[in-house]
Amino acid sequence: MYIGIDLGTTGCKTVMFDKNGKALCEYNREYELIFKDGFVEQDANEWWSLICDGLRQVVSKTGISGVKGISVSTQSISFVPVDKNGETLYNAISWLDMRAESYAIRLRDTFGEKKIYDITGKPCLPDYSLPKLCWFYDNCREIYDKTYKFLFPLDFVNLKMCGKPVTDYTVAGGSMLYDIHNKCWDKELLAFSHIDPDKLPEVGCMGEVVGELLPQVASRCGIDPGCIVYLGGQDQKLAAIGAGIKDNVCTVSFGTATAISKLSEEGIGDACLFRFDDKSYISEIALMTTGASLRWLSRNLFGGKSYKEMDLLAEESEPGANGVTFKSDLHSGGTISGITLSTTQADVIYALYEGVSRDIADAVDSLGGAECLKVFGGGSKSDIWCRILARVCGIPVEILDTSETGSLGAGILASSGKIPPAGCRKIINP
Repeated sequence: MYIGIDLGTTGCKTVMFDKNGKALCEYNREYELIFKDGFVEQDANEWWSLICDGLRQVVSKTGISGVKGISVSTQSISFVPVDKNGETLYNAISWLDMRAESYAIRLRDTFGEKKIYDITGKPCLPDYSLPKLCWFYDNCREIYDKTYKFLFPLDFVNLKMCGKPVTDYTVAGGSMLYDIHNKCWDKELLAFSHIDPDKLPEVGCMGEVVGELLPQVASRCGIDPGCIVYLGGQDQKLAAIGAGIKDNVCTVSFGTATAISKLSEEGIGDACLFRFDDKSYISEIALMTTGASLRWLSRNLFGGKSYKEMDLLAEESEPGANGVTFKSDLHSGGTISGITLSTTQADVIYALYEGVSRDIADAVDSLGGAECLKVFGGGSKSDIWCRILARVCGIPVEILDTSETGSLGAGILASSGKIPPAGCRKIINP
C-alpha cells in the first residue's frame, strides 16, 4: 500500500492507495490561519500533528500497517524557521501574508523586474518567500541568528518524517530565490537579502528517495518499519501528475483560482519551471479569479443562488451572451460590460463562464497549445461551463473521475509511478 498526503493552505488530507490507485481510506482535517496585526501565519506544529493523525487513522481504519511508500503534496511558499532539533522558533509565515511589500519594491528597484524573472521565473511580488525573508532578517534578527533552517512545508515535513530537510525544485522555485536555470539558490539575491545559504534546505527532484520513515514516527503512526519516504512537490504540480499530465495535454485545476499546466521542454509561465523527471518540465499559468468570480456574482448580484441554480439559468443564454462580456484582471478584479435593458441574469452568468473560458484558452495557447484538457475541481462539476470551455478552446475536455488529484499525485510518487493517474468520467467535444 502507498500513502499520499496533501497538505494545503487550510487542510490536510491523507489517503491510502492500493497498487491500482484505488483509495482504500482517507482522512481529512482542516486547520486555521492565524491573523494578527495584519499578518497571516500558521502553526507548523499543527501541520505535523495532523499528518501524524492522518497516517494513524488510515492505518487503523484499514488494518494495514505494511505501507511501502509515502509522499507529500504541499502548499509551497510559506516558510518556518526551526532550530537544530527541528523545533519551530516562530510561526510559519503564510504565502497569503503581505507584510513584505516594501521589500518587494526595494528588490525591484535594485535588480529590475526582468532580471528577477529571468533568474527565478517569478514576478517580484510580496507573495513570494524572498521579500518575507528580507523582512524577517530586519525585524526578527535574534530569531534569525538562532535559526538552523528556514523550511517550506515540504522540507519541514520531510525533516519530521526522516530527519532530512529536503525540498524539491517545484517548491524551491516558489521562493523567488532559486536560480531555475543553474538549479541553485541564487548568490546575488542571497547576498542582497543577507540570507545565509546554509540556512536553506537541500533541493532535489520529486520522486527521489528522501529516506526511511524514522522508527519513532513509524511507531507513533502504527506503520511497520521500512516504509520509504519519496520526495513530493508543490500541490498544483502533483495535482497535474495525479490528473495524468502528458505530452500535448493540459491539465486544468478548475477551482476558486485555476491552474493550467502542461509538459514542455522548457519552462513557460509565471508559476513553475522545474523538472519532475529527466526530460520534461511542468509549466503552469495561474488565473486568480475564476471560481471566485462566480462566488462573488452569486453573493452580490444573485441573492446567494447555488451554483446548480446558476448553471440552470446559464442554459437560457447562448454563445456571445447577447453582447455581455466578462473579463477578469489580477489588479482591477474584473469587469462586466455590454449590459443593456434586454440583458438577463442568464446572459451575465453565461458571459462569466465564457470570459473565464477565454482566459483559460489564452493560457493554453501561451503554453504551446494542447490536443485536449483534463479538467478537475469545482468548475468541472458544471456541465455547461465545461461545454463552453470545450467550444472556446476548440479541443475536447475530459472531466476526471476524482478531484483529489493532489493526494493521488503524491501516491503516484510514493509508488515510484506504479499507481495510475485519475480516470476520465466524461468527454465533452467542442
